[in-house]
Amino acid sequence: MMSRFPRSVNVGLLGGFVIIYLTAVGMIEAFYDRPIITGYLQFSVALMILNYLFTGYMAAKPSKDGAAPKPISAGMIAGLTAGALVGFFVLGMTVLAELGYNPRDMFVSINPASLDILSFGQTAALAVPIQALLGAVMGLAGGYLFQTAKEARSYVLVGLATLMIAALGAPLFAVMMDGLNIPSRWLFDRDGLTIAGAIVVVAGSVGIKWYFNRISFAETVAKVPGVTKKNTNLVLWAITGVVLLMLPWVVNTFISDVLGTVGLYILLGLGLNIVVGYAGLLDLGYVAFFAVGAYSIAVLTARSSFLVGGSVTAPAATGFMNFWVALPLTVVIAAIVGVLIGAPVLRLRGDYLAIVTLGFGEIIRTLVLSDWLKPYLGGPQGLTEVPSVPLGPLPARDPRILYYVIFAFVVLSYFVAIRLKNSRVGRAWAAMREDEDVAEGMGISVIKYKILAFVMGAAVGSLGGAFFAAKLSVANPGSFTLLVSINVLAVVVLGGMGSIPGVVVGSLVLVGLPELLREFGEFRLHIYGGILVAIMLLKPEGLIPDARRARELHRDNPEKLPDPILAEAGGLSE
Repeated sequence: MMSRFPRSVNVGLLGGFVIIYLTAVGMIEAFYDRPIITGYLQFSVALMILNYLFTGYMAAKPSKDGAAPKPISAGMIAGLTAGALVGFFVLGMTVLAELGYNPRDMFVSINPASLDILSFGQTAALAVPIQALLGAVMGLAGGYLFQTAKEARSYVLVGLATLMIAALGAPLFAVMMDGLNIPSRWLFDRDGLTIAGAIVVVAGSVGIKWYFNRISFAETVAKVPGVTKKNTNLVLWAITGVVLLMLPWVVNTFISDVLGTVGLYILLGLGLNIVVGYAGLLDLGYVAFFAVGAYSIAVLTARSSFLVGGSVTAPAATGFMNFWVALPLTVVIAAIVGVLIGAPVLRLRGDYLAIVTLGFGEIIRTLVLSDWLKPYLGGPQGLTEVPSVPLGPLPARDPRILYYVIFAFVVLSYFVAIRLKNSRVGRAWAAMREDEDVAEGMGISVIKYKILAFVMGAAVGSLGGAFFAAKLSVANPGSFTLLVSINVLAVVVLGGMGSIPGVVVGSLVLVGLPELLREFGEFRLHIYGGILVAIMLLKPEGLIPDARRARELHRDNPEKLPDPILAEAGGLSE
């Protein structure tokens, strides 16, 4: 039915439904007291403004049939439609409440407080013109934004993104600045930005972008005598390494702990990227390898392990073996489990493979919870008294110290992943992913390389499980649910399947930000869903795409490829 309307109206209706959905799940009310600019702009209002702006921007874009609407008028119509829909929603809910129907019977978060926010404290009848006017103005701005030059558009987007990041991270940034004895009162005020702080943040980010655009940093560096792409990359890697090594001592222990958690997900993402990104095998039960790593290291090192006759109530004096001796054995055990899981699914593809691997993940979790293995794995209570990573005189429980250990194994796994990708094995996986039948016809042993993908993915994933158990001192079945597999898969998809740097970026976005911004924890799955939908629609290759996969997705539209990938593609830009 919506296809009968003009495109701008369709986009506007979708934009209005987004705000109604955010109200129904409680985000609009939950974040009303969360300031962006303290005393002037709340996060709930910012969500509405950004939604209308994005609605107008999307309405101004040409449709797939090539018909290009008038950007400004299309954006205004879309914003007006979205705002009017929200206004009529408030009016309708208010009328139903007066007639005796309680909207909370269906949506518990739709209450007078949330409707009052959408009407800006006015009567329900005034909500329609207020929201329609707001939507029209911001939709008009979105349409104009699309019509402006690409460079000017990028300045606006950078300024808005930096403003939101600085405001949402204000509590953490303020603590970090205070820890470094840098005054922060002029920049932050009560978990938000001050007016002066907002101006400085926006102007600073736009100014930095303008400066680098003007000097053309890459071209300037290339003109320096003796500078090559190889030594430039080495310098950039060295700078990145120094920053990462100094980071735990610049930030507080809480952020160091979050960075350690991000490192664990990078390990898991690198392992799953081998299975999904390299070999094209959709594994929804990857949490099984995470659990195998955690329970293997727990059984071998915990003081409550049956190997030393200990229990939760009466732990032994020491574990069966040292952590560093047990870690290689854990990787071997995980590799064996990878063979056992990979062997039965060798002839399966696509959705069938995903369903079966999902089943294997649930089988592992059920076995861990069973009474049959309770004497060995602790049942629902799990195994406790798992020792921390032994580092001699260093305090291994210190999140900053553990960060360095996890960081070292992330670097090792990163190096292995790169070597695998550029090896003959990696090329065989790429051929399998593109067309398994053709790969087999070319002489590639599909069975062999499928098993190898599961083995390598399991080995890397088990490292994440081992450090997870040592970090928390416990291996509990409640930590190894299907949601872990979904989170890791989301990390890989967001960053770009097959892209190794993409795994790092995906982990920072999907794991680091929610951990730092705990107030968003309740809505994490909603945010995941929105991000993944947006990525699939706007950038299906991921934030940092793999060159080969980006070419596969845009083989009919090479102009959509990022510039570095165009260069690597060998002349596609021409």
